[in-house]
Amino acid sequence: MDEWWGVDAEEYIASIRAGAIDPHGRTADELEEELAAHDRDWSERLALLTDAEVEEVIAGRMEVPPLPGSIDARSQHVRALDAVAGRMRAIEQRRARLDAEEREVLAAELQRLRDAGGDTGMAVKESASNLAAELRLSDRAMERKLTGAWLTVTDLPAAHASHKAGRITGTHLRAIEQATEALRTDPAVDPEDRAKVEAELVEIAERVTPSQLRSRARRIVDRAMAEPLQRRHDRAVEQRRAWVDDHDDGISTLALSGPSVTIHGAFNRATDAARAKPKDDPRTFDQYRLDALMELLLTGQVPEDLHGINPIAATITVTIPATELLKRTDDADEPQLRFSGALEGGALVDAATVRALASETITWERLFLHPVTGVPVAVDTYKPNRAMRRWLQRRDGRCRWPGCTNRVSRADADHTIAHAHGGPTTLSNLAHLCRRHHLMKHSTAWTVRQLDQGVLEWTSPTGKIYLDESEPAGPAFVNRTPDYWGIPRDEPAKCTASDPPWAHLNDCTCDLEDVPA
Repeated sequence: MDEWWGVDAEEYIASIRAGAIDPHGRTADELEEELAAHDRDWSERLALLTDAEVEEVIAGRMEVPPLPGSIDARSQHVRALDAVAGRMRAIEQRRARLDAEEREVLAAELQRLRDAGGDTGMAVKESASNLAAELRLSDRAMERKLTGAWLTVTDLPAAHASHKAGRITGTHLRAIEQATEALRTDPAVDPEDRAKVEAELVEIAERVTPSQLRSRARRIVDRAMAEPLQRRHDRAVEQRRAWVDDHDDGISTLALSGPSVTIHGAFNRATDAARAKPKDDPRTFDQYRLDALMELLLTGQVPEDLHGINPIAATITVTIPATELLKRTDDADEPQLRFSGALEGGALVDAATVRALASETITWERLFLHPVTGVPVAVDTYKPNRAMRRWLQRRDGRCRWPGCTNRVSRADADHTIAHAHGGPTTLSNLAHLCRRHHLMKHSTAWTVRQLDQGVLEWTSPTGKIYLDESEPAGPAFVNRTPDYWGIPRDEPAKCTASDPPWAHLNDCTCDLEDVPA
């Protein structure tokens, strides 16, 4: 490349290894490979010249011509994609380094105030007010930055170092901070356990998106907590509340904080209502969902009129030992394996809530797990195709496109190797993709192959490799209709032609040609 002219390549690569940032975000290994390719290109171009032409080049009267063959538009497009990605990577690395430097400066200032003794609280306020005046910020915001920086540097040194080196973004770091807050403030947790959790989260953060990190962090942190999830949940439920934030233009936000099961259940039912809205309704999907929630709150039943009926029905996926469902309590003194349920999307659910849902559900779909590895080994169904679909849903948990977290219940079961190209309909050739990424897989230069254990190896248009590992899903909520309550336990589930396509059973007799999309 022309940029190598006048540059000591070995010295430049050594500076990158020492911590400098390449303007295009390239690593030292990538630069060495690029330099080697550059040398090969020049050798091939010079080998095609005659002795007389070489003399002309040396004398400066002739340029070395490019190799024969034109560069197609696709190659130019790929190089442009790679160049933009490299520049963005370099910008992110510089941003991370500056953020880490600011964090270290603030942490050192707070540590200086702590070491000085006296009224540390007032000293922190004084320093924060001075910095705030200099930077034109509020003193409260600066005080939060001071304490937050000190806590990150002292409590999460590995995460701070990874961010400083540009291996994770600031969003990844904030996800780790939020996920480990309870762990770091619990005096009963061993410091070594905290360090192990941090190291595991950093290793994951360097491979996945922030949303995927948050999903995995819940279980990792829960395993390390000294107090069982059930007791923490019972205490947290006491803090449930609702509040309103007012904004401009006559708009307000209604916020609800409560048990994950009820919050997700209410939101999913409003989502299902929006999916079934008439085609001629001018409202958008989000507008319809909000209107459905408001109509229920303003004109629906009040709690006294519910007569003790639980308005949420769940399809229970047993991902804990069956004996856990038979227990009445979670006795921390009783020797046992500690398992928690999980909602679709990753929110943890305490065992008592799982038992309550299990006691009221009509349809059970059991998924048998290996008692040691937890790998699904069988399903209790009569039809193999339905069993495969259920097994894949539990294996994938979400859309399997790199970085996507769309729910598996809204995704398509896609053939990794297209069926039209001879791809078999097997578990090792199926994975869930949301509609957006399903179309992108078939319409862009992205390619994919499935490795062992359901790992997908994606190759980008520029040739970069991304591995996507599956994440199991939790209970999936369904809408309970009035007729639902009267269905005998031995009567099979039914669907009608008015149901949306995704709601139809695999063996239904409805004419899907007449079903609206």
